[in-house]
Amino acid sequence: MATWGWAALVLTVSACSSGSSVPLQPGTSGRDKTGLEGTARLGPIQPVCREHEACDAPLQAGFALQQDGHVVVRFASDSTGHFLVYAVPGTYLVVPDHPIGLGAQTPEVAVQAEGLTHLDLTFDTGIR
Repeated sequence: MATWGWAALVLTVSACSSGSSVPLQPGTSGRDKTGLEGTARLGPIQPVCREHEACDAPLQAGFALQQDGHVVVRFASDSTGHFLVYAVPGTYLVVPDHPIGLGAQTPEVAVQAEGLTHLDLTFDTGIR
């Protein structure tokens, strides 16, 4: 992966484990919910980033979690960039419904065995 002032994709994921590819339907106890929660952002949004000014913005978009080329579950981020998707523990690709920014940006993520895994996605616009 080539690097620029901004990496083509910045990804923060907590822990990892393996598991099956069937989405988990949330139960009523709250203890059996696993999946991803976090934010999606797009940036830079201007050619020159200045101190005390945002250089990225929330991204409202649709996504799919994929395993072995198959869509496991679809989800979307809201107008603030926040998303929540339930999935069984395992490794997935996050695939945007439509191309975002520079080239194909499909990060690999891991859903933890317990609780929600926090994930912050940043998609590079290519603006320089």
